[in-house]
Amino acid sequence: MNQVATQGSRDVGGVNTNYFQSYGEQASQRSIVGKLLKFSKGDYLVGEENTEVPEGTQFVANMDELMVGWIRWEDSKPTEQIMGRVADGYQPQRRNELGDDDKSRWETDEQGRERDPWQFSNYLILKEVDGDELFTFTTSSKGGINAIGELCKTYGKAMRQRPDEYPVIALKTGSYQHSNRAFGRIKFPIFEVVDWTSKAEFAEALAGGGGDRTDEAPAEKPASAPAAKKAAKSAEQARF
Repeated sequence: MNQVATQGSRDVGGVNTNYFQSYGEQASQRSIVGKLLKFSKGDYLVGEENTEVPEGTQFVANMDELMVGWIRWEDSKPTEQIMGRVADGYQPQRRNELGDDDKSRWETDEQGRERDPWQFSNYLILKEVDGDELFTFTTSSKGGINAIGELCKTYGKAMRQRPDEYPVIALKTGSYQHSNRAFGRIKFPIFEVVDWTSKAEFAEALAGGGGDRTDEAPAEKPASAPAAKKAAKSAEQARF
């Protein structure tokens, strides 16, 4: 007797895929967990008060919850998110598939330059090494996305040998001389892998409410038009 596939699901490689469950899991992850952590003008800052985090501070990086995709901004506020987990094989759309192509309708920055409303962004959930407090590192800058990209390459090479572990990273800072010397040296974040730890620790922290989940996106203004184009180009070149 032939079996009829359940509506809303499909067998993929012998594994039944439930599209409703997959979508629900993806949709429920579009949020910030714990305190917001960002890299701004050479400093790591956390929380609403932008408390500086010392360079060298270590965190456990939850690679299974790394989210990538696009955030749409209007009046300096996020209005839409299209994101998914790298661990699920999510492939972000290309910029030309998102709409909002009429540059005459774009907002402008302080210098009067057009500002793309769509910003390619990454969310990475972190946990303090000696505790259960959680943080979400968010970035849409070229430097931040490159930092997460380098971390992904390191993790990708080791994940089969360490299937039950997450990397422990130390927050570091690099710099380079801008081609326009008027801008001086440009600083960028570096996530240096210094150790590995059990994934179970992170699961316990999430289950124990180590960080409250909020549906709010990071309250940051999108990058200027040139910076946004560079970030989008870098992201597309290094698709996961």
